[in-house]
Amino acid sequence: MFYKTLTHPTSKEWIVLFHGFGGNSSIFYKQLKPFRSEYNLLLLDLPGHGKSPYPKNVNLFEYSANKTIEILKDLKIKSAHFVGISLGTIIMQEIAIQQPSLIKSMVLGGATPKLKKWGEVLCRLSVFYPLRKSLPHMVPYKIFARVLLPKSNHGDSRKAFIKEAHKLSKEAYLGWVIAGLNCYITFDRLAKTENKIPKLYISGSEDHMFLSNTQNYIKNEANSTIEVIDNCGHVCNIEESDIFNDFAISFMKRVDKVQITA
Repeated sequence: MFYKTLTHPTSKEWIVLFHGFGGNSSIFYKQLKPFRSEYNLLLLDLPGHGKSPYPKNVNLFEYSANKTIEILKDLKIKSAHFVGISLGTIIMQEIAIQQPSLIKSMVLGGATPKLKKWGEVLCRLSVFYPLRKSLPHMVPYKIFARVLLPKSNHGDSRKAFIKEAHKLSKEAYLGWVIAGLNCYITFDRLAKTENKIPKLYISGSEDHMFLSNTQNYIKNEANSTIEVIDNCGHVCNIEESDIFNDFAISFMKRVDKVQITA
């Protein structure tokens, strides 16, 4: 799995960045400068995205988590803050199940604990055999991007993800859509563990596909808070990057302070 690092001259603290479906590590372009001023950065391209090849016949969530754990071990990173967007939040949750000691804190932007029913129907239609055989995979992706990010103020994030998704193969597209239909299983599995990792959820008030389910989910999760950004859609790290960055950095520094004094 492809990764790259951006190191800080003095800090020993790390942030690991997990992008969303169809994107790659470049979607964090608005986070690099503020995050790098305080931390070392590890940017990942999830399997089938960016420069990472698509693996066949694997559980994509578990595979991505295992590869991330391997990378952290190779880089001798004992623990780090995890920041993810959309699909990336699911991989973070999978790592929290497998090896929670690696995670100092989690910032979950546009978290995806469960699709709304009509969103699930749309996704299932896109992988229904006659349609997936006859349609180029970018057609349903563009439709879903428009449905997920319908407003004019969502335009930059919608364009960014459609642009990067052109690099996604049809096989990778179908594999991740099918995996994503069961994303709630990973969240539910983590909810059944003794899960005390500090978590900050950041969502847009206009994230109509996921916000309500995210708010319901964290009601029963220990050590979790949520910040909802007004007039903002699903991809909040692009659309309202300054607010997102302020929330994330303030949260991570609070966690660092508590862990130092503990």
